[in-house]
Amino acid sequence: MQNNFKRSKMKLNHPEIIFVIFALLFGTLIMFITPPSFVCDEPSHFARAKEVSKGILYNKPLEKMSKTESKSNTYNFHGASGYSPVMYIFSGMGLKISHNNYYVGRFFNLIVWIILIAVAIHITPVFKWPFFVAALLPTSIFEGMSYAADSFSNAFAFLFFAYIFKLIYGNREFSYKKDLPILYIFCITGALCKGIIFPLFLFPLIPIKKHKFLIFISLIITSLTITFLWSSNNYTLIRDGVSIELNKHYLLNNPQKYIAKFMHTTVYYFADWIRGAIGILYTICLNKLIIYLSAIMLLLSIILIPVNNKIPTVHRNTASITLIIQVFMTCTLMYFMFTPYDSEIIQGIQGRYFISAIPLIFIIFGQNISILNAKYTDIFKRILTNYIFIILCYTCFIIQNTYKLL
Repeated sequence: MQNNFKRSKMKLNHPEIIFVIFALLFGTLIMFITPPSFVCDEPSHFARAKEVSKGILYNKPLEKMSKTESKSNTYNFHGASGYSPVMYIFSGMGLKISHNNYYVGRFFNLIVWIILIAVAIHITPVFKWPFFVAALLPTSIFEGMSYAADSFSNAFAFLFFAYIFKLIYGNREFSYKKDLPILYIFCITGALCKGIIFPLFLFPLIPIKKHKFLIFISLIITSLTITFLWSSNNYTLIRDGVSIELNKHYLLNNPQKYIAKFMHTTVYYFADWIRGAIGILYTICLNKLIIYLSAIMLLLSIILIPVNNKIPTVHRNTASITLIIQVFMTCTLMYFMFTPYDSEIIQGIQGRYFISAIPLIFIIFGQNISILNAKYTDIFKRILTNYIFIILCYTCFIIQNTYKLL
């Protein structure tokens, strides 16, 4: 009995172990009961993974082709044609090894998703349980087992944030020889993963004695340069009827009106974004009560499980500003690419786009002092674990019932 208690206590102190068990079990189940192409935009991502498996890492846009190339071109551009191969390396490997078996490619993505997030939970000195809950929300694991670029980019974002948290709250001196090269690797990879560079905005919070500003600027410039070089020389999907030039003209000449449009969009879609980040699985929308209860449980995991490190007001303010910037930049990108000029609201923004930003909420609402004593904190961790288990069972049940006739 005592040994069982010790093992249970050890798992509560290492939520990455529980995460791996749950993610592997339910991720595999969801992977098999979800038919091919029944994840949002999965056909395009599958096509891109097949290209990467054949060594096609780059698709030159038509406007960059010479006349000879344009005449001989037979390539059919799709929604993921312009995405970096970084997000498809592992699914591409699965397709290559299995001779294009659909589920093997998915499984490779799932395994990498699990590894990246498990490492994130392991290395972060703070917010281990909020990471655990956020990663296992239905939409997150649904994207994680798919060909979607979000599978890799969301997991990578969690790892990037976890490493930044380690540097901020890890109570150790910043190593220029070790940490700086790792940060540059994160910057370059993030720039090639749908622009996952926002964890860098927390860099000023890292206790560095020398050259902090210069390092910060060099990291930002590196990320933006890589992002610009890739996006400006690659295919970009633009919705039919949308003019980037017209939208750019509107933004530059009417900044106040654009900000008003952004704020109107945020208020109008806020509840939809929450549902999308937690419980919308392509054609399936989970019960709203379940979705909002899951949001509350995530918030409680942040508030009721304290961190040992002090979270100063400047940290909360920095995280809040970073979150606002990320939402603003996401909306602006969709304004340029997906929104008609005369639209009163920015279109095409989905809640799943903000999963990668969830760790910022940890800092904003994180508590230094436990509201519960240690005994009740452990009880709450068990409640969280059981809740996630039940929610994932419910998710599998809904998916199975929805697609059982297909």
